[in-house]
Amino acid sequence: MTDTDAITPTPFQEAVLRYRGHCNIMNAGGRGSGKSFSMMLDVIDHLAILGPVARPLVLREQWAGLLQLQSELLEMCRIAFGEARRNKSEGTITIPTGGVITFSNVSDEDSYAKHQGKSYTGLFADECGNYPTQAWAFVNRIRSNLRAPPGVRVKLHFTANPHGRAHSILLKEYIGKSPPWTPFEDPSGELWIWTTSTLEDNPHIDRTSYRRQLVAACGNDEALSRAWLEGDWSVLGGSMFAPPFDPAIHIIKTPLRADYLHRVGGDWGTASPATAILLGRLKVDVGPMRYGSIIALDEVDTADPLDLSLGTGAPPQALAEMIKEMCARNGARYPSVVMDDARGLQSETVIQLLRENGISAHKPYRKDRVGQWNLIRQLMSNAVTGDGPGLYITDRCPHLLETLPEAPRGTLRAEDLDPKWNRDHWVDAMAYGITDLWGRRATSGTHYGMT
Repeated sequence: MTDTDAITPTPFQEAVLRYRGHCNIMNAGGRGSGKSFSMMLDVIDHLAILGPVARPLVLREQWAGLLQLQSELLEMCRIAFGEARRNKSEGTITIPTGGVITFSNVSDEDSYAKHQGKSYTGLFADECGNYPTQAWAFVNRIRSNLRAPPGVRVKLHFTANPHGRAHSILLKEYIGKSPPWTPFEDPSGELWIWTTSTLEDNPHIDRTSYRRQLVAACGNDEALSRAWLEGDWSVLGGSMFAPPFDPAIHIIKTPLRADYLHRVGGDWGTASPATAILLGRLKVDVGPMRYGSIIALDEVDTADPLDLSLGTGAPPQALAEMIKEMCARNGARYPSVVMDDARGLQSETVIQLLRENGISAHKPYRKDRVGQWNLIRQLMSNAVTGDGPGLYITDRCPHLLETLPEAPRGTLRAEDLDPKWNRDHWVDAMAYGITDLWGRRATSGTHYGMT
């Protein structure tokens, strides 16, 4: 193979690169299709066109994958430009024209802060479908560093597989905006295209062998298999609750007349938010909602309104007052609070402090994370099918409704939430309360309305 052959695009990559001059690209398809290589070809083109002013930034969430990209792009630059120098300490590659590629991971404030005061002419983010919510927020924030000379178009090119941690976000912001290969405008007026692909588009791998490996890696998860093999974004398997979560069914107004057994589910945090969700289990049928259905009626929390992953540091006494006010405005007298416990600097526990402030609180009787997610999904499914008690959420729970649809499955343990997801506090609080209520459900009762 000649050097030229080494950077010759496949037909799929040629199709992607046709849009590079006038569209930002969300290169979204199945695994093994050559998306990352097409993005690297776009970087080479960017360097060639802009010459000495080219300053592309290449991102990945983790360093290991970033170093692999850096090595591959170094070889491509040497083929394309005859020479290239890498500075490992600064994370850069400089080519003879004067163009400089900067490589960076992005995952937190520290990794973002080092870009302050720097200007880039293009942003190339690889494997962003697996970025956690916080990392994706920093990718968007780095767009404020994109400053090109007059008459030069800033370039954005992202790659993503479906079924990752950012599946729901990318589905909402890109995939759901238009059919594939059809340009659309984002809210800022930028023109975008999103592309599809499968491993059959990549002639440079043993496709039969790789398909077998992907199928084996997916196990019994058919949604994951379709996502990885077919690039199917309609399969929302990357989110724990979507499906069955359907806003048209599960989000309701607070019923005007209903009789409940109340419970408050809570999740404690100081650096992270402390949250509490008021839940009510229906004692009778209410319209289409079956007897025994559970409604998330209201919420309180100590979250930073600008970043729901951060808490204000409010003490348990403050949370106790917030819970009392929430219960009072919903006519819930003295409901029990179930929440995970934590010990403070003086050896007092959160449960103890809540009790000292007039809250009847206890720890979960049995913690079973996988079981509680299955229970929530079953209740959501019941709300859709009408086959039994369902789960509903009122519009008085805005933070729960914002975070629940994005709740990502773990990469290695798909039956549990991703441990790196840092906005799980409302879902955890709801789960503790629902599990506690469900374990104490009545076996008989009076039914009115629909059966």
